Amino acid sequence: MSKMCRRRFLKRSAGAVLGVMTPGLIQWGCGSNGGEKSVSDVVADSGFIPDTFMRGDQAEEIVRRAGSTIYASLGQRVKDFYGMGVEAAQNLGITGTNLAGSTVFIKPNFVTLGLEIFGCQFDPSIGECTKPELVIAVAEQCLEAGAAKVIIGEGAQKESWEWDVLKFNEGTVIGGATNLQAGADWLKSKYGENRLELLCLNQVNDWKALPSASEHENMKDGIFVARAFAEADHVISMPVMKTHTFAMMTASMKNYVGVISSHIHGNDISRCWAHLAYKDTVAYGVDGCGISGAFVDIHKYRRDEGFQDFSILDATICLEGTGPHTAPVNDGITIHTKLRNEAQAYSVLASDDLVAMDATAMRIMGLKESEVKAIQMARYLELGEVDEVNLSGANLNELLIKDWVKPVTEGEDYFEFVCGA
Repeated sequence: MSKMCRRRFLKRSAGAVLGVMTPGLIQWGCGSNGGEKSVSDVVADSGFIPDTFMRGDQAEEIVRRAGSTIYASLGQRVKDFYGMGVEAAQNLGITGTNLAGSTVFIKPNFVTLGLEIFGCQFDPSIGECTKPELVIAVAEQCLEAGAAKVIIGEGAQKESWEWDVLKFNEGTVIGGATNLQAGADWLKSKYGENRLELLCLNQVNDWKALPSASEHENMKDGIFVARAFAEADHVISMPVMKTHTFAMMTASMKNYVGVISSHIHGNDISRCWAHLAYKDTVAYGVDGCGISGAFVDIHKYRRDEGFQDFSILDATICLEGTGPHTAPVNDGITIHTKLRNEAQAYSVLASDDLVAMDATAMRIMGLKESEVKAIQMARYLELGEVDEVNLSGANLNELLIKDWVKPVTEGEDYFEFVCGA
């Protein structure tokens, strides 16, 4: 099936409502800390499906009137995460045969991969990475909805890795599996060996050049991203919500950094040249846009080409402070959102508008638009809704973390050392 634009997807669905080596020199050993206009709607629920879930011309009218929609599935325990992922995908209309024949690229945030040489091990309870059980849940829903191929792809920070290191949270078992590799094997046995692929983008080394706003020498031929990502019918960005020392925050668009070639735009570990190429770039109304310009360019390409993409945001166990890693790599602090919000619940947000999603994440973390370059550029380009976001099923105050610790931001000059510039 050819790529499906937003309107075509909505007409076939139920309406669709709602990585890099980081600053400070890497130290040996890893620790953890912490504890337990048009309107874009944000819907928070635990299984509720609104009356406006319609088909055909009615769905088009919903889009015209209400814009994109975001759902927040709520849960209390880590054992709820799989079910929250299923609900998130279903709320986006990933049901029935709505993805029949399509290729879906799922991009999680597995930024810890590649740091094992520094003594860092993947730990789903720290908040650095998307929970693998959420990824398995969404992949299963895509297969149930008839996707011909589901690719779970990541670039991370090394040439290759074993996928079984991506363990589920303690006590979580899905189809007998307790890690991403075993979960993928379970899905293959259920839906067909060739319909699901775990793809290390660095190992495949197959890139496509996209237009870049940077005039830096390193970007003279464009910004190179994984071809599997660039040409997928649908991309589902699945980040974990974090504050970040370079981009201020990690959410849907920032998650696309992991599809950039670290061979062409870095040193095979860090995408340092991507940082440096955008360091002084004036793009989309922002001076010195930094790495934010790179991932906005990528999202802009997908939008300009008419692809209908989605975001499913892990807002369960997250990272506040100076992410994207915990100490001693960075000074990120593990945060269990249910212990710090009025809802007293974890949430998984889902949307067909990545900008509305990121604006919502920004507000949950108590950040201002003036602090987040990506949101400023997205507004300039009109890539999605920023201002009028309707939260249904919960209110923003229930999800807000009032005292979220902001990051200490660092300039992109750091990467001159990393790349030996």
